[in-house]
Amino acid sequence: DSVQEYLSLYEEFLVEKKKSKRRGESSEEESDDSVSEENETEQKSERKAKLTSMKDSVRTLAICKKINKTLTQKQKVIVLIELLELVNSDNNFSPQREQIINTVSTVFNIENEEYLQIEKFVMSDKVDDFDHENFLVSTESEIKSEKTHYINSEKLDGVILFLKVESVDLYFVKYLGSDTVFINSDAFSSYRVSLFSYGSTIKPSKGASIYFSDLVSHFTNSHTITPLSFNCKDLEFQFPNGAIGLRDVNITENRGQLIGIMGASGAGKTTLLNVLAGIETPSKGSVLINGLNIHTQKDLVKGVIGYIAQDDLLIEDLTVFENLYYNAKLCFKDKEEEEIRGLVKLVLENLGLEHIKHLKVGNALNKKISGGQRKRLNIALELIREPAVMFVDEPTSGLSSRDSENVIDLLKELSLKGKLIFVVIHQPSSDIYKKFDKMYFMDTGGYPIYYGSPIDAVVYFKEATNQINSDQGQCGECGNVNPEQIFDIIEARVVNEYGKLTNKRKVTPTQWSDLYKQSFTIKFHSDLEDAPPSSLKIPSRFKQWFIYTIRDIKSKISNTQYLSINLLEGPFLAFLLAFIIRYNDAPGDSYLFRYNENVPAYILISIVVSLFMGLSVSAEEIIRDRKIMKREQFLSLSRTSYLFSKVGILFLLSAIQTLTYVVVGNSILGIPGMTMNYWLILFSTSCFANMLGLNISASFNSAITVYILIPLLLIPQMILSGALFNFEKLNSVLSEKDKTPLIADMMASRWAYEAIAVEQHKSNEYEEIYFEIDKSISASNFQQAYRVPELENIINECASKNKDTLSESKQIVIDNLILLRNELTDLHLLNPDIPFEKLSVLLDSMKYSSALYVSGFDYLEKVAAVYTGIHTSESTKKDQITSILAKRYAKIDGLSHEYIKDVSFNESLDEIVRNLNTKARIERHEGRLVQNLDPIFKDPRPSNAIDYRAHLFAPKKHFAGSFYETYKFNILVIWLMSLVLYFTLYFDVFKRILGVFGKISLIKKDD
Repeated sequence: DSVQEYLSLYEEFLVEKKKSKRRGESSEEESDDSVSEENETEQKSERKAKLTSMKDSVRTLAICKKINKTLTQKQKVIVLIELLELVNSDNNFSPQREQIINTVSTVFNIENEEYLQIEKFVMSDKVDDFDHENFLVSTESEIKSEKTHYINSEKLDGVILFLKVESVDLYFVKYLGSDTVFINSDAFSSYRVSLFSYGSTIKPSKGASIYFSDLVSHFTNSHTITPLSFNCKDLEFQFPNGAIGLRDVNITENRGQLIGIMGASGAGKTTLLNVLAGIETPSKGSVLINGLNIHTQKDLVKGVIGYIAQDDLLIEDLTVFENLYYNAKLCFKDKEEEEIRGLVKLVLENLGLEHIKHLKVGNALNKKISGGQRKRLNIALELIREPAVMFVDEPTSGLSSRDSENVIDLLKELSLKGKLIFVVIHQPSSDIYKKFDKMYFMDTGGYPIYYGSPIDAVVYFKEATNQINSDQGQCGECGNVNPEQIFDIIEARVVNEYGKLTNKRKVTPTQWSDLYKQSFTIKFHSDLEDAPPSSLKIPSRFKQWFIYTIRDIKSKISNTQYLSINLLEGPFLAFLLAFIIRYNDAPGDSYLFRYNENVPAYILISIVVSLFMGLSVSAEEIIRDRKIMKREQFLSLSRTSYLFSKVGILFLLSAIQTLTYVVVGNSILGIPGMTMNYWLILFSTSCFANMLGLNISASFNSAITVYILIPLLLIPQMILSGALFNFEKLNSVLSEKDKTPLIADMMASRWAYEAIAVEQHKSNEYEEIYFEIDKSISASNFQQAYRVPELENIINECASKNKDTLSESKQIVIDNLILLRNELTDLHLLNPDIPFEKLSVLLDSMKYSSALYVSGFDYLEKVAAVYTGIHTSESTKKDQITSILAKRYAKIDGLSHEYIKDVSFNESLDEIVRNLNTKARIERHEGRLVQNLDPIFKDPRPSNAIDYRAHLFAPKKHFAGSFYETYKFNILVIWLMSLVLYFTLYFDVFKRILGVFGKISLIKKDD
């Protein structure tokens, strides 16, 4: 839009100059008339010259002000240098011209000192004039100045001068000499000034080339940057299936380099990056930083390496500021709060992210910030701690060309500050490609095929295939480089006789690799003895736990959908379940808990719900954080602190979920006084599920896989809980008489269901008073009504079978005698006052006799009489307590002893825990009589001091020589199982097991 305006200004200026010239010619003719007129004319000319100079300055000022609004500062510097070259083209830099240039530099806001350096660089041809740290001289002979940087160029005829314009970070070059010098394959005119841009190369006809990276490294202040050496020697990597991923890789670098890694898909670029970063361990060779092996001496290189993965390593539910802030908190224990916040703000400002710092990061489906901003934030996470060596995997993937350039510009700036950066790059533009100091090309199969200057790479591959213009690395007119041309050469296919491309390559990866080994000789840098630079100062484990916890809590709170569902899930499911199963089978219209037949099912479903809630909130936790953990592993943070933070938050969430569930569910079903008892069991079960979910999350790579596994984990918990199926009626391989199956003991649901059922039955307000009496009554009733009659039947059976001559009958007699000995001995231990000596001798003989018959019946009669007395006594005691309670409750309006039973005791549960529906109330099993009736009133009989096993619904459990209440014991067992799962999580046991199976399957597949 300004073209016509500028053209009109130019034409106006031109017309004015012509008029001035005519007036000058007319004044010269008149001056010939007389001397006096000549003097007068000279004075007028001087006045006119001053007037003209003033007019030129005014016009120059006006033009500069207008274009000042459209040019960037870098463009202004280039314009200034072009103007200086123009006005000095005839070697006549007059005061008038100097005044014009001064006007331009002033309006362009170029500092006077910097302008003088630019002017000296353009105007002067003497090396001694360049005495400043912003100049660099490349020549064969030494220079006198101590400030000016120097590059020794052997065999160079002349001098190559460089200028760094520090304010805009631009570099300019000028050659003084008669030799032919090329810039990016183009001949460079002597005494002309040219911009020396990213990726440029100067090639004299004699002597070594000068690369842009070499130039920059000389201007970098080496006194402020710790020396660094990076050597990768004879590196090879083999995948678990035996495939070779890397072959004979050798790389040597020092600080201040931006290294690109390029190659076709499957060439091993990311594999190489992971091995160089220490994520993968090489099969052969070593990676050394200042002489330290990063794979075997990881503790000595803490904080030296930074890794930026291709995927975003961001916490989606935190803001841009919070992502960077908590990362900084984990890196710097010695910085105060305000100092960390200031550092975060500075980094965000430097990366152009300050204006979006309060926005959530979001995800691919719910974008809050752009792709370029996400990439810059990823870089910021590593930049804030300033690692000396950085590895970046495809930072431009999925970005626009503008965002891609911004990201690479940022990485280039970091390298100019002394960082060593390796970047896997895919399909870079010309401008991006030229910003790399070196390029490492790989071919399919992990073969290295080039390592050197990016521009020279084009020349190398063109020369290798004898292409025309093979000496030109980039376009002579526009300076562009086409990296795709390299891949076209590398992967060129053979054409058949029909002119069609075949699948056969002209040059195989092995041939390219052999050519590379012949063409390149790598001279390794000396391994420095200085410790690698690291600014990392990790906080204590406790502080790490605190930071992890706060970060995770903020992330979950900010995700309102996640938080709402998880907090409302418990009460909603409780309401749904309790409302549906609030069954009323009581006499009259009122609901009574006593007659609700669904209470046992409610207990089971409650346990399943607690398991489900615990699994669902934890199953994706570590999968979601896996990318972040991959980055944070380079910080050498405490795994314990991370896991404790996860466990703590999940336990807190489970506590809230189960509490709201119990409050709502128990209130609707009218379960009085058992809220905390139910909650503690369900909370413990949910915590167990949390730990199980974390283990699954740590073992698998896909959230879908994890959620498919949840039903597979819940169904066995339901089957083996003891609520759906009688343990004695399971497969004979699994079941055991009078004990819960071992496989059921591994299920948290079995311990939880038993704990609630036993506690609900024995500790409710009604049964709590009678439990010990009922237990005594049950025991005496079983002895007199079932055990004694069964033993009498056995004695009779022995008498009848003893007369039989069949071997089967003889074996039955022997088995019965063994059972009699065991059972009668046990009865004697319970009733030591009843004489037993004669009977004991008869049993030990293992022969049936009439004496055994008489003595046995006589002994059993006495035992039955004792238990009949106990039963009568205990029943009387119970009646007396009932009478006392009835009188006490009669004094309180609306309350009765029967009412207490109606609201706190449940008939269906009583039926289950007493096993009243069983047909075989007593059974013979392996030389013993097994009681199937009233398991809730029967204590276990341990076989040794550490025998914990018992029948289902036992009121007590045995361990280490002592008995414990079932409710407390079962809770401890569930927490012990959770503790075991924590250790399996910490040591990645399940993941290692899956890895072993994976390797076995790969071996079988290869075989």
